[in-house]
Amino acid sequence: MSTPAAAAYGCSGLDDATLGTLLTKAVTRRTTPVRLVGSGLHDLAARLIADGVPVEVCVPHRRDARALRRAAHRVGGDVPTPSVGGIDVDLPFPDGTLHALVCRLDPRSFPFPRHTVRELGRALAPDGLVVVLPGERTSWPASLVDAWAAAAGLAPPDERERGGALPFTGAVYRARA
Repeated sequence: MSTPAAAAYGCSGLDDATLGTLLTKAVTRRTTPVRLVGSGLHDLAARLIADGVPVEVCVPHRRDARALRRAAHRVGGDVPTPSVGGIDVDLPFPDGTLHALVCRLDPRSFPFPRHTVRELGRALAPDGLVVVLPGERTSWPASLVDAWAAAAGLAPPDERERGGALPFTGAVYRARA
């Protein structure tokens, strides 16, 4: 992931290792799991499992669940049974309960991305952290996703430059107090 999210953390990009460290810190003092929503998050899930971080996963298709099991097996960990197909227009999480959430905003899984970002903001606890990653076919400008996040009550953890007209490459947000 490149600017603007990476710049907020002083690194050149947020790869699975960097995201793993960030999410591990977000749940260190809690017993709540990191929730992963969407497809293509199996490598990140495996990284978190290898680090001993509790993970819960919602995937749109059985092939995503198989990829998740294979990735967890590679690192010698067990993955809890993922929720398959539980992704709908409204996310299956209670209001204000999640402390760490990762969502791959892929138009094939989430046909209404603005509503999905609003749902992420709704489900996030007041001190929670959400990482929004782009899907394979994402072509939204970063400023548009930033505007969706702001409308959902999400803010970048540090003051940073707005995304502008650059393509969305991912972002890290915190729930507004």
